[in-house]
Amino acid sequence: MAKHNSGGRSRTYISRPLLAFVLAIILIAGIVTAWRQLGDRIDDEQPVAAGECLEGPAKISVLADPAIAPGLQRIAQDYNNTEPVVRDHCITVDVRPADARATLEGLTAQKWDAQTYGDFPAAWVPESSIWSAALQTAKPDVLQGNPESLVSSPVRLAMEPEIAKAADGRIGWSDLPAQTRANSLSAYGRSSWGSMRIAMPTGPQSAATALGAQAVAAATVPTQKPLTLRQAQSPEVVAALDQLMSAPPKVGDGSIDAAVDSIAGTGDPSDAPVRAVSVTEQHLYMLTKDDKTARVAVVAPKGPTPSADYPVVKLSGQLVPAHVSDAVSQFFTFARKPAQMQILTKAGFRGAGPLPAPTPTVTFGPIADPMPLPEPAAAVAISKVVYPAAAP
Repeated sequence: MAKHNSGGRSRTYISRPLLAFVLAIILIAGIVTAWRQLGDRIDDEQPVAAGECLEGPAKISVLADPAIAPGLQRIAQDYNNTEPVVRDHCITVDVRPADARATLEGLTAQKWDAQTYGDFPAAWVPESSIWSAALQTAKPDVLQGNPESLVSSPVRLAMEPEIAKAADGRIGWSDLPAQTRANSLSAYGRSSWGSMRIAMPTGPQSAATALGAQAVAAATVPTQKPLTLRQAQSPEVVAALDQLMSAPPKVGDGSIDAAVDSIAGTGDPSDAPVRAVSVTEQHLYMLTKDDKTARVAVVAPKGPTPSADYPVVKLSGQLVPAHVSDAVSQFFTFARKPAQMQILTKAGFRGAGPLPAPTPTVTFGPIADPMPLPEPAAAVAISKVVYPAAAP
């Protein structure tokens, strides 16, 4: 009997192991291809992310006393050239000179006025801790940690040379109030010359006046420890400071610069309108560094020597986010490196770097007895005597 075809198609079977093997090969090839493409994308995108920063640019504002601002601006330029990145922000530090009294007014106001004062600072470097003490007393919440000195400069008396020769080694800070009396120079063999005529400038950049008053107070008590509020308000200190500030002479615009210029230009020392003024060593160095001969004498009165300490006051609050706070800390760590400190010490500040060569006026002599910083409340109390019209 013949066999009939059923008309159905013949079936070809592929074994399951072979099918699994083929699928595995395809899957592995796909993974390898995807991995290479992802790596290429990461390589392509990394330079862009590093150059632009994930969070974008951020400007860090620093306010500084006009004397130290130029040096800090140079340091900021060096720092910015390193292209710093903090918390994924590209950082640029901007240092601006600012008067201490105006800055204090802005920081202690109910709200920072950017139109008047510029961007809110992440840090402030005033001439002296008299200003950080005032801020700490008036508005402690705005400070971040304790201020630390960046550099310093001792306070000296710039004096008329002939009087300085007679008084040097004999006059102390505690003697200054009595020098306001008529004929006080008779103690130095100048009985017909009247008084010492000590200028007490109270305008911008006049911290040396308040620091000199602190030294008078510390020598009046006397004390080798930080001056306390109780001591600053004691009858003997109040009387000494009132006498010191009773009738100071004023020349020109009433600034320290004008007083030093007046002393330097004295033709007849017996009739000089000003014969002495408190000034920082660095300030006097900048005023006289080009003089070929000394037209002003430098006297270091006996007793503890006050110094302008240029504290770094780091600020806090809603206007100082975390990346700004971290960046300003990083900047001042950079500023304290030897290569950067030399920028400041070459300008006459004392710190971790070489001082300039001595000049006919400023020799950068040793500080035998440094005065400790007064308690903040004591510094504010003395400043209120020195700056009665605009006390910090």
